[in-house]
Amino acid sequence: AMALSQLDIRPTSVVWDVGAGSGSLAIEAAQLAALGAVYAIEPEAADLALLRQNAESFGAANVRAVAGRAPEAFAGLPDPDAVFVGGLARQFDPLIEAAFARLRPGGTLVVNVATVESLSSSYLAMKRLGAPVRAWNVMIARGVEQMESLRFDAVPPSFLLAATKAAPARG
Repeated sequence: AMALSQLDIRPTSVVWDVGAGSGSLAIEAAQLAALGAVYAIEPEAADLALLRQNAESFGAANVRAVAGRAPEAFAGLPDPDAVFVGGLARQFDPLIEAAFARLRPGGTLVVNVATVESLSSSYLAMKRLGAPVRAWNVMIARGVEQMESLRFDAVPPSFLLAATKAAPARG
């Protein structure tokens, strides 16, 4: 939900979901970009099949599954208004740079990472792009009933980064 809110998706947006996995973000984005298109990029065949099945099950006809690894998979796609980068990439830097280069002015890049090392390198890569970087440490806990009492189990934290490409000055 936080990533979707930062992406600022409009009804006609073109969205890239890089490292789409099962397609949960892509399908939610498709609802917001009902007149646009969401390109869900995923290199793993099993995840790609599940993504396609989920998109069909949820009636997300505007989700386009793209088989391949980013950033090579960006070739031939229309320039995006919003880009989400997630998944388990070891090196986010090349993805971040290539996605931001293709991002339309006024568009937003959102990156979700799970480790401190990925946070550090992704943050530095985004700072090099020249746009202010917004950052969140997302920590939640799930309620669990135990012997008629409620306790909370912490879920490992994740980190969310966002940067918006400057729109051209109106003159």
